[in-house]
Amino acid sequence: DANSGKTCLMKALLNLKNGRNDTIPVLLEIDQKMQNPRPLVNVSCSDCFYRGQTALHIAIEKRSLDMVKLLVENGADVHARAHGEFFRKKKEGVYFYFGELPLSLAACTNQLDVVDYLLNNPHQKARLQEQDTQGNTVLHALVMIADDTEENTKFVSTTYVEILKAGVKLDPTCKLEEIVNYDGLNPLQLAAKTGKVEIFRHIIQREIKDPVYRHLSRKFTEWTYGPIHVSLYDLSSLDSFEENSVLEILAYSSDTPNRYKMVVLEPLNKLLQQKWETFASKRFYFSFVSYLSFMIIFTAIAYYQPLRVKPSFPVEFTAGGFLWVSGLIIILLGGIYLIFAQSLYLRRRRQSLKTMCSDSCIEILIFIQAFSLLLSAVLYGASSENYVAVMVFSLLLGWVNTLYYTRGFQRTGIYSVMIQKTIMRDLLRFLLVYMIFLFGFAAALVTLMGDAPAVSQNKSLAHLESPGSHAMYGGLLSVSLELFKITIGMGDLDFQEHARFRYFVMLLLLLFVILTYILLLNMLIALMSETVTDISGYSKSVWKLQRAIAILEIEKAWLWRQGGKRRSGCFMSVGLNKKDERWCFRVEEIKWTDWAKDVGVLKEEP
Repeated sequence: DANSGKTCLMKALLNLKNGRNDTIPVLLEIDQKMQNPRPLVNVSCSDCFYRGQTALHIAIEKRSLDMVKLLVENGADVHARAHGEFFRKKKEGVYFYFGELPLSLAACTNQLDVVDYLLNNPHQKARLQEQDTQGNTVLHALVMIADDTEENTKFVSTTYVEILKAGVKLDPTCKLEEIVNYDGLNPLQLAAKTGKVEIFRHIIQREIKDPVYRHLSRKFTEWTYGPIHVSLYDLSSLDSFEENSVLEILAYSSDTPNRYKMVVLEPLNKLLQQKWETFASKRFYFSFVSYLSFMIIFTAIAYYQPLRVKPSFPVEFTAGGFLWVSGLIIILLGGIYLIFAQSLYLRRRRQSLKTMCSDSCIEILIFIQAFSLLLSAVLYGASSENYVAVMVFSLLLGWVNTLYYTRGFQRTGIYSVMIQKTIMRDLLRFLLVYMIFLFGFAAALVTLMGDAPAVSQNKSLAHLESPGSHAMYGGLLSVSLELFKITIGMGDLDFQEHARFRYFVMLLLLLFVILTYILLLNMLIALMSETVTDISGYSKSVWKLQRAIAILEIEKAWLWRQGGKRRSGCFMSVGLNKKDERWCFRVEEIKWTDWAKDVGVLKEEP
């Protein structure tokens, strides 16, 4: 086909009957006799949609092992890459990404017999280390097709382990799980990055009992007694001691789905708890006390700061003057430290605007708070009264930002999570719709009431300062304020008696009340209730994720890094081979669901 590049061999493979098509051997025989310099078996599609697809890909997709054998025997390239648009990852549209290679296609379509043949055939053996145009191996491809459903997880997990075992048979020295793609991610890190919870759980909790393949495990049971299990977990690629670790991915990749589900899996859950108890909690509480002291001093200075244009510092050295100057110095140094620390944080994260607003809103507010504080100091030194408004704004943000430290306490942390989710999910959408209604009705009322008399008959509403001023509805801001009062039940529906179109004005006000006070507010209450109910099921996991972010920030903070990075766990030999030494983390668990009645003991002493 001149347009798509499909050959007669490909079309014959697309039309198999009971897994056979008698024309295929004939076509291959004719092609060999003609000594074609471009063998028919390796011709690939040329159109942009299926570019790179060969007859071998089609035979595997048709699930015909006999056709696969026939093609390989006739010289089919087992490393051909199908890299057309249909085989690429994309955000929208239909696609099937399987890793481009025939071996990956067989693995991702659950054809272990084809996988075994491709790896062990006598003609051309497929290489497990082979990477596609994105650097992904067959293990990466299996992670990519995982979708967390029960059936998919079962076959992906089984195939993943069989690929590892095949790698041991072919090359015992090859470590497939350490191969990284062009994004610098190995299969485990890719599972964390893409939010594939079940395959991620399988990889970090994989335990193989067969002594021949026991070294492929990442979990080693030390001893059990009834429901109690004590296990060693391999920390490679998990602990934040390593660059681009799973913990860093979960903490800092705001666009990663299901982070809160993965951070509570073992051994991550106990690992983070151990980090918190050994060093992070002490530093966190010290930071909390320091910040709280800073805010108390800031509040005292702001409260007793008189409104004056010219900055005046005490000339005579008195106790009060000393405290005053000391407070100003502490506030200024605190502002410099906060803006420096948050600048480092935001630079390290390098997030998009969307992820910043959703995942780092508190950090952004702290940065704005510090910037406002320093700006007020500059205005104060420049003898400008405007420093007061900027200082008060910084003070307000400072107390709001105290919510950051609620993540150090479980009860307040979970409550804070609910507040944040409610604001981001429901309140912002409500405010968007409400502002549209408010502006529309305010503009209409200003237009109708612009020439109304100056005197308002409703004493509860805003009065005019002079007979020459505009009426109650004379300005867009004042109208919006009155309509907002009506929304919260503090306004009045009375209008000026001598206004033109007063009946139409009353109709507009009634319509505004129906749309906002009755409809929007009640919808907001219902949505907030649904959000709180929904979040309550996983709020503890979200809180643990926020605490994990705080732990990693403490680890990376320049103020605490004089002693270098901390490494968790212990370096020890695992499995039957004493030379197999790894950094492992010991976890004690109670599993009633896996409890066998007979007691298994691997070591005499627990």
